[in-house]
Amino acid sequence: QYNNNTMPAKGSDRDEQQALLSLIQKVEGEEWASTRKGWKINSGVPVCEWDGINCRISITGGSTATITSINLPNQGLSATLTSELGLLKDLEELNLKGNLIAGTIPQEVANLEKLFSLDLTNNRVSGPLPQWWGSFSLTNLFLAQNQLTGEFYNNIYSPHLQSIKEVRLENNNLVGTLDGNAIMQMQKVETISVSQNNLSGLIPGFQLGSLPSLKYLYLDNNEFVGPLPSQLAQTGKSSLEELWVQDNSLSGTVPASYVRFDKLHDFFIDGNKLTGALPLQLCSAKLNNDFFNTLPPDAERNYCEYIACPAGSVGKEGVYPCSVCPGGDAAKLENPYLGKSDGNLQCSAYSQR
Repeated sequence: QYNNNTMPAKGSDRDEQQALLSLIQKVEGEEWASTRKGWKINSGVPVCEWDGINCRISITGGSTATITSINLPNQGLSATLTSELGLLKDLEELNLKGNLIAGTIPQEVANLEKLFSLDLTNNRVSGPLPQWWGSFSLTNLFLAQNQLTGEFYNNIYSPHLQSIKEVRLENNNLVGTLDGNAIMQMQKVETISVSQNNLSGLIPGFQLGSLPSLKYLYLDNNEFVGPLPSQLAQTGKSSLEELWVQDNSLSGTVPASYVRFDKLHDFFIDGNKLTGALPLQLCSAKLNNDFFNTLPPDAERNYCEYIACPAGSVGKEGVYPCSVCPGGDAAKLENPYLGKSDGNLQCSAYSQR
């Protein structure tokens, strides 16, 4: 469990040991620790040899070891994060995904100045999303599938905004709007995922479109309103490969500027109030093709339907294959939106008359 920069040591600072042991809580924690190497007071095992722990050795001023990584994914650990973890001043990675971690994220953890990766995916973490993260090297922040509340980042001075590359916040309970000023600070970000929250307001297209490295943008299953912003696709900066905005309350048409997304391969817009025709240059065999690669080669294809069923039609998931609603032009009046979905392929009542 030691890489080229880490190695076992005979001991570690007592404060660091106590910080680790703060994760051992109640009977469940003691039972968990009983089946792991180390993870007990006076276990006789150097902390740097405990299960899931990596250290770095420094020979300056004598040989000392500091904990740099806690890597315990999917281990059945039942605990809350404690403020004592903030004593691990050299901690670079904290990976506790897929456990039974509850409670809030202590500000002392968010303040860790050397943290580059935090993964608490698929736990029971609750409380507000911390707005201040103290590391200028924080690259990965994986907090998806929890119970976090509060707003998306809105403190433009938080150091992590300058270094963050991947933000995973899907499946939480975030509210409020996406702060365009904070987003503008995220010049290195490649992935922003806030799917399945309760976010609202307009999509800050200019700010998102100004991010030169943004490749993956997941905004689906929220409460965003207003148009799909044309400024999301800016000349020379249109690097998006995946754009998910389905199941919101967006209106208007799909901007013609989106043909600039020449690297786009996933684009989902169904479940909104979008109208009009799709820009034909968007409709290509490469777009959303992952879902349709089982079709026989000679099957009739309408590539625009790969993005969304047109007005006056319906699909089980709002995309190909689409069924035309009976009633002609009248059906389009009753079913005016792109990407109408119905598991039973039922159009609105008007078209059934």
